[in-house]
Amino acid sequence: MDQVFDNYYWSELVPREISRINKIPLEESKAQVGQMGKDLSGTMSWYELKHWEKFFDIDLVEPAKLNSSHIKFLPTAEESLKKLNALNKQVIFLTNCDMRLLRVKSDAVPIMQYCNNFQSSTDLGIIKEDQNYWPAIFKKFNIDPTTSLFIDDNKEIVKTAYKAGIDSSFHITEPTSDMSVTFSQEWSKCLKNIGGLF
Repeated sequence: MDQVFDNYYWSELVPREISRINKIPLEESKAQVGQMGKDLSGTMSWYELKHWEKFFDIDLVEPAKLNSSHIKFLPTAEESLKKLNALNKQVIFLTNCDMRLLRVKSDAVPIMQYCNNFQSSTDLGIIKEDQNYWPAIFKKFNIDPTTSLFIDDNKEIVKTAYKAGIDSSFHITEPTSDMSVTFSQEWSKCLKNIGGLF
């Protein structure tokens, strides 16, 4: 998925909704979101919409629905998923995204039609950054980590997957189509995008 939407959602849509509902200046709400993001980084609460909604007394699903036209695949992503399907590979979509936001995303782009299974961390109760996440995922989906491949745009998550036994854990270094976010190739296995697999 193109991270452009996620960045727009958290940097613009969420602060706008907080500003509108709580009648505070937009710059103030942006500062609040930025600080809370830092405070919650790497925790389940960061990903749970209900935590933000309760704290700010807002609805965060509707702004995503109204702006779902911004939700897109990264270039080469859909074609790469089609190729994996053609090779009869089992594709499991693992995401920390809140299930309610994931539904909005999957309504906007047909990602689920290319996946054999999926798992939202907010439903599982453990995020991908947690080392305990991986044994639970391996067991649930009957995954052999030694014959699996994992791809993520979060380097810390890639490291955690590698430590859990997935040697073929790749870091995506260009997670946005507009190149607003790029990462240096610090990990041993890096791809600009998923198309680099082929």
